[in-house]
Amino acid sequence: MPTAPKWINDTLEKLAPSMLRMVRVEHVTYLNPNIKIIRLKGNFSALHFTPGFTVSFRVSPTEMRHYTVFYVEPSARFIECIVHIHGNAPGANYINELQPGGEKIKLAVLGSDKQYDAKVKKQIIFGDETSLSLMLSFLPLLRQNGHDYQFFIELDEQNRNIPEQIGLDNCTVFSKNNIFRDQDQIRQLPLFNDGGWSDANIVLTGNVRSLQNFRKVLKENSHRGKIYAKGYWLEGKKGL
Repeated sequence: MPTAPKWINDTLEKLAPSMLRMVRVEHVTYLNPNIKIIRLKGNFSALHFTPGFTVSFRVSPTEMRHYTVFYVEPSARFIECIVHIHGNAPGANYINELQPGGEKIKLAVLGSDKQYDAKVKKQIIFGDETSLSLMLSFLPLLRQNGHDYQFFIELDEQNRNIPEQIGLDNCTVFSKNNIFRDQDQIRQLPLFNDGGWSDANIVLTGNVRSLQNFRKVLKENSHRGKIYAKGYWLEGKKGL
C-alpha cells in the first residue's frame, strides 16, 4: 500500500484533478468474509479501460490502496473491483467499511500498465487473492480473441472456491505459502515440461516473494515470451 507524507498526497490531488473522480458505493457483494466485490458509481466516460486498469483509494491522510477494475458498465456509469480484506490494517478496515448509501468519496484513476498483448497467442496470469480482479479483467479479451490461457492462483484454503464463483476457467489453484515459495517445486510444474508455453506472455502479480521465485525459474528455463512482474504486497512491508 503506497505511503507518502500527507502534504504530498494533498498536493497531488490539487495538481492532478483530471485523475480524480467523486464516486459513491452503489453495491457490495461478499463472496465470503475475505473477498468482496464493490460497485462504484461515477462518471468514467473519459477513461480508456484496458486489462489491469488501476484505481486508488486514499484510506488515510498518508496511505493509498490500489485496486484493479474488472468490469466497466457500457455507459461508463459504474465500475466494479474485487477486493481482498485481510488483517487489521488501515486499508483493509477502510475497504471493509465501504457500504452502499454512504457519502461520495474521492477516487484516483491511475490507468493501466499495458500488460495485455493481443498479438501473443498464449497468455499466463499468476497471482493470489489480490490478483483476482486483474484476472477477471483479462478474461473477456482472452476469450474474445481466441487465446490459449491459464491462470495460476495461490490461495488460502477458505478462498479456494472463489475462482469458480467468479467464473474464471483454465485455473490451477495452489495452496498459499507452498509451491511458489520454493524454486525447486516450481521447477517441477508441468509448465516447464511443455514447450508449447515457452513463448507465452506471462503476467506475475500478488506476493513479491512468490513472483520473484517464479520469474527466476522462468528465466533459468530461457522463457522466450515477455514476463511482466508487479508485486502487490510483501509480508512485513508497507508501501508497495
